[in-house]
Amino acid sequence: MKSKEIIVQDIKEEMRPGYKLTKAGWIPEGWTYDTIGKSLKIVNSKRKPISEDIRKTMQGEYPYYGPTRIQDYIDEYHYEGEFALIAEDGDHFLKYREVAMTQFANGKFNVNNHAHAIKGTEKCETKWFYWYYNRRSVFSHLTRQGAGRYKLNKGSLELLPIAYPIKEEQKRIIKILDTWLFSINTLKNLISQKQQKKKALMQQLLTGKKRFPAFTKATAGKPGFDGEWKEVHLKDLFKRITRKNTEKNTNVVTISAQRGLVLQDTYFKKNIASEITDNYFLLQKDEFAYNKSYSNGYPMGAIKRLKVLDKAVVTTLYICFDAIDPTQTSRDFFEHFFEEGHLNRGLKKVANEGGRAHGLLNVTPKDFFNLQLKAPEYDEQEKIAEVLNAASKEIELLNQKLDALKDQKKGLMQQLLTGKKRLKLTET
Repeated sequence: MKSKEIIVQDIKEEMRPGYKLTKAGWIPEGWTYDTIGKSLKIVNSKRKPISEDIRKTMQGEYPYYGPTRIQDYIDEYHYEGEFALIAEDGDHFLKYREVAMTQFANGKFNVNNHAHAIKGTEKCETKWFYWYYNRRSVFSHLTRQGAGRYKLNKGSLELLPIAYPIKEEQKRIIKILDTWLFSINTLKNLISQKQQKKKALMQQLLTGKKRFPAFTKATAGKPGFDGEWKEVHLKDLFKRITRKNTEKNTNVVTISAQRGLVLQDTYFKKNIASEITDNYFLLQKDEFAYNKSYSNGYPMGAIKRLKVLDKAVVTTLYICFDAIDPTQTSRDFFEHFFEEGHLNRGLKKVANEGGRAHGLLNVTPKDFFNLQLKAPEYDEQEKIAEVLNAASKEIELLNQKLDALKDQKKGLMQQLLTGKKRLKLTET
């Protein structure tokens, strides 16, 4: 523990002219530090739980909000105006640590019985609360309601601290953050459109419904494809990989449905594999692994390709495989083919949920490699993969731009909402 002299010295070193020390840390002298109960208005007394009958027939025009998002639309409404919403259900904060703590609603809407509604006052803007608690932790303010249940009740909400500048500066900061949010949402919508376009393209190209045109001057002399796709078994194109980890490789990877084959200590924040991995399968770059455990969006399990690492090890619960002849079977093509779920129909016929295998589908290697599929010749596989890879790359670059915008917004919030960065309120 530091001595009082050292603590005082640390405070003096951190002090800056024009700032004061509060429980929220150092804030500008002109800012107010108070509680939510004294700075804003909590109007959740207007909230009414929606009946089960209304939930079943939500076909109206007014948004219906819950702790995490707009849930649906209903005909009746209980709120009208501008409100910031924060979850009453403490489980939301415990389960969704990476998502926003607050929502913003404007107009006519309803709130379910798991959220508080906050309205601004002459002291503090509604949206200031929305932004201030957008990512700020409230875990220490949750109260326990029986075994394993946590709540942010009205009394605890009233005691939440908040720091804010004068209204003019609040509005300027809100406008800046709203502009960044608009840019982020615009980019999200664009990415969603690109993803839908790619999905439609995959459905056409990976089934042979859409073929590349025959020879014309416009195709620069490249012929089209019109041959029949062949019906084959997976074992005709791919071989099983059962290579053991005799070289003691420590790159233990796991299949993430959304992120592919990722390092286990990164995905789980720790390594959950056995310390001895000699019996694990050793994968080499571009080889595939099938996780028989179903997950969201992957009802028959996920097949992923090792792309980032040169070598990695996986549990023997996975079925690992690679192309028999990569010069005749395009890995790029089949990566898209597997991702789109074109083996699901066959897997469903052979799979039963394993009684003892932790929710794994009971798909044997023999059944897996006996699955039937239709595939074009290699040249057409490569052409299809080229088009889909280009679409994937475009989406990847947009996602990188989105991540950069999010990081920049996060930095702005940290600076503007704490007073570390000030705005000029008058022109000079």
